[in-house]
Amino acid sequence: MKKIMLLILALCLACPRLTGFAMAEDAGEVPVDLDLSRLSGTVVYAQVFNMMNDYENYLGKTIRMAGYYSYYEDLTRDVVYHACVIPDATACCAQGIEFVWGGEHAWPDDYPEEGTDILVTGRLDSYMEEDTVYLHLVDAEVTWEPEA
Repeated sequence: MKKIMLLILALCLACPRLTGFAMAEDAGEVPVDLDLSRLSGTVVYAQVFNMMNDYENYLGKTIRMAGYYSYYEDLTRDVVYHACVIPDATACCAQGIEFVWGGEHAWPDDYPEEGTDILVTGRLDSYMEEDTVYLHLVDAEVTWEPEA
């Protein structure tokens, strides 16, 4: 049993993409600490769940994720929350992370249609709202394929 566990550990260390932890030179233009975009929906669901419950270990890390665009408009506060949502493999459950797009972008003109597949890369940060801690990716880069 120990040999099997050591083999699995060695594979994870040798192939960081299997665990989602990418080296900066593998991640493309922006150095990424945790690349969720290449993982299955079930693994991403579990990873995001872990991030929500143990967020202190992820704060400040650059995270990349692929999912679909969703938003929530809070009319009482005049705030729009934007999120990248990732369903699990059976599409019965979903986990998502709010993002704040870096730069200047006008809502709703510059944003994709709700449900559009997006790729988001940003630095994980937290904020308080009514005595509750929320997580979001700040200074995020957001890309999607425009409709043909």
